[in-house]
Amino acid sequence: MLDSVESLRDRTGEAFREVCRGVQLPYSSVMRWRERRREGLELVSRPGPRKKKPLARSRLDDAIENDLRFGGKRIGGTLMVYDRFREQISRRDYYSLVRATALELEGEQEALKRRIEWLVPGLAWALDDTEKDWLVRYRSFVTLTHDYGSRFAAGVQGDDTKPTGLMTAVMAEGIFSRMNMVPLFAKHDRGSNFMAKELQDLFAENMVIALISPAHYPPYNGAVERAHQDIIRQEDGWIGRGAAASLAFRLACEVSRHEVNHISRSSLGGLTACQMMEEARSFIQAFGRSQRKEAYVRIKELAIDIGAELGEHSDNADETAFRYAAETWMQLNNMIKVTQNGEVLPHFYQIWSH
Repeated sequence: MLDSVESLRDRTGEAFREVCRGVQLPYSSVMRWRERRREGLELVSRPGPRKKKPLARSRLDDAIENDLRFGGKRIGGTLMVYDRFREQISRRDYYSLVRATALELEGEQEALKRRIEWLVPGLAWALDDTEKDWLVRYRSFVTLTHDYGSRFAAGVQGDDTKPTGLMTAVMAEGIFSRMNMVPLFAKHDRGSNFMAKELQDLFAENMVIALISPAHYPPYNGAVERAHQDIIRQEDGWIGRGAAASLAFRLACEVSRHEVNHISRSSLGGLTACQMMEEARSFIQAFGRSQRKEAYVRIKELAIDIGAELGEHSDNADETAFRYAAETWMQLNNMIKVTQNGEVLPHFYQIWSH
């Protein structure tokens, strides 16, 4: 929450007191959090004695996901898993993580029934990575930048090195410059290169609103997976069965991007992705800094309301609330349509369904 307030203040140039009033946070609390962070302290002190051992968070997440048995109303194995981590995490925090995981799994099942139709090309881009044995001596990595509304592949970056945050930021900045346009939203998962400071700073500078999705989030990720498959089929055709040299692989990525962008698609009314993106260019270019600021502030206000409905206070819950708030704002502004079994869903449906 503090990072969001500071980011908004940097984007708008307003005083902290005005920013806090806009997002309905107590000014005194924000100042206290900033002071505690400067002193290297926890922003909010937790009750109870401190744990003796540092928390192995990745091992705990794996144990919660793989060793617990999530049923309809019961979760099996919670005490057994907690006993393995009791010296690292409090019982309160442990059960909060378990509840958050249960809600996410329930949300994923509900999400499988939902479909998002993107009505405005150029509005929201997805960044995602994939890898395959296309190279002679190394693993090959591809970073795809995909526009939801037009199905336009804005970037297909191939390399023989796992992308870093700096590499991804340089790639994204190059796409912004080449296309002379910047999306309002950028959706990505929690990959280290996407969460890196370099990329997030680039988004903040260009007032792009980042949406962080779970690893398995069908309403968003289905479109990206299909886009990846289109690219993979094209690359397989250019590279063939044998492994390629690095230069040939990079060229195949660029050629594949061009090919998928110039296929006539029935889902686009017979147009190509390139034609759809060109139709939207003037709208996105006209969406200036004041409109972007207004959108961010309104989404943040909605996220606070949704967070109160969820009743959870954690990084995952905050990300969930912000993602749902962005969806709701886009629905209210006729930028997306959310349906289930052919029926248009009301705003906040995903919140009331929990």
